[in-house]
Amino acid sequence: MEARIVPRLSELSVTDAVLAALTTIQSYRYLTATQVATMAGLNKKSTADMLLRLERHGLLGAFGNVGVRGLGKTPKVYFLKRRGHRLLGVELEAASRPVPKFTEVNIATRWSPLMYHRLATIDVLSWVERDVRSLASYELLGTLVEYRREKVAGRWRSETTDYVADGHNPAERIIPDAGFALRHRETDKRALFLIEVDRGTMRLSSAQPDDDIDTYTAKFNLYDRYLASGRVRDRYPRLGSFTGFHVLTITTSDARVENMRAAARLLDPAYHPFHRLSTLDRVRQNLLHDGWLSRDHADPSTYKLIKGS
Repeated sequence: MEARIVPRLSELSVTDAVLAALTTIQSYRYLTATQVATMAGLNKKSTADMLLRLERHGLLGAFGNVGVRGLGKTPKVYFLKRRGHRLLGVELEAASRPVPKFTEVNIATRWSPLMYHRLATIDVLSWVERDVRSLASYELLGTLVEYRREKVAGRWRSETTDYVADGHNPAERIIPDAGFALRHRETDKRALFLIEVDRGTMRLSSAQPDDDIDTYTAKFNLYDRYLASGRVRDRYPRLGSFTGFHVLTITTSDARVENMRAAARLLDPAYHPFHRLSTLDRVRQNLLHDGWLSRDHADPSTYKLIKGS
């Protein structure tokens, strides 16, 4: 078998676009070409060509891009290899910027159904990064995503994991899919937005209150208890303390939104205003659109996600 020849790094031009792509992939661990282009503000076609070139230089690895029976071809997903991290580290050090720790991406399982949900979640975060750039009065403090891990008291847990009450009862655990935090530049007030991406597979409610089957109404109720506990206010100290909070549920269709609102009608109405619902199609066009709905099925009003946007 003929050995694969990896091009020398001296043949690669390290442009601002290359650094932006490597930095973005490092931050999220793995991304599609479209997600990289959206987050870094780059042209999609040139980004796809650039990532392929970086893969050939051994800076990036990839998985996906395979056929799955009944689902067509999976997306191609890129991740940073050690060679890419070393190059990124050299460039960041030269610019006196901190060098993030290298994290190995485990690709023992080349593809799984979970990846579709994770990629849909990262899509939403890519639109967050894209649209918040247009806000002169606000700063994006950071994003959160379920599959990133952090070490707490010597144990690894999901970056978004918390509990609605003191202790570590699994029944009290809450794991948002993602989130982001904003700071108003003038007032320094901070708001946290936790994100649930619904692909239409979870039952909305159950006829039996003690049913063990997970439902979306039960998830809403868990968020209400989390908000009532006040724990969320200081959950992410690196992002600050929050005075504003919303749960964003982003789902497949307008009909699904209305069914969710109807299913939530028996929940505590005091927490309806803390929930906003929209569809993937609307958020894809503009996360900051003014058509977000509250959880209250009787409320016909539409809302902006961020005042002044």
